[in-house]
Amino acid sequence: MKNLITIIAFGFLLMIAGGSGRRGGTPEGSPVDFQVILSGTYSNASTFNVELVTSENEWGRVWRTAKGREEPLPERPSVNFGSSYVIAAFMGQRNSSGYKIEIDKIEKKGRTLLVHVKKYETPGMLTVMTQPFTLVRIPKGRYNLEVIEESVQ
Repeated sequence: MKNLITIIAFGFLLMIAGGSGRRGGTPEGSPVDFQVILSGTYSNASTFNVELVTSENEWGRVWRTAKGREEPLPERPSVNFGSSYVIAAFMGQRNSSGYKIEIDKIEKKGRTLLVHVKKYETPGMLTVMTQPFTLVRIPKGRYNLEVIEESVQ
């Protein structure tokens, strides 16, 4: 009888401490592995945009946006769209050096990818137009994107 009371009390304490497997609020998603393909400072993107690239045709268009200021256009990295997708993040045009955009982490919640984008808003000393970007590879899947922006000063 004493053991039964101890077990019940222990179970009750676990439930109170959150050990029941249910939590209030929004639970975090599971992390998604990603690899940076390329990041840079000069692109053809004038506005902020984050997009999921799921085909060779889209990849060609995004690559021209990312690297289209270079002549000749560099050969784009190979992506096997049978097993991978690309997420492209463009910061848009800035009036000086020193700006940067990066994908800090990606989490999956159901079919939604939470893409955590850090925008480094630290103007540099050079007065030059920049359009920062980053391209990352992720595993293929059925995804909707939800972008979570963070500005870093």
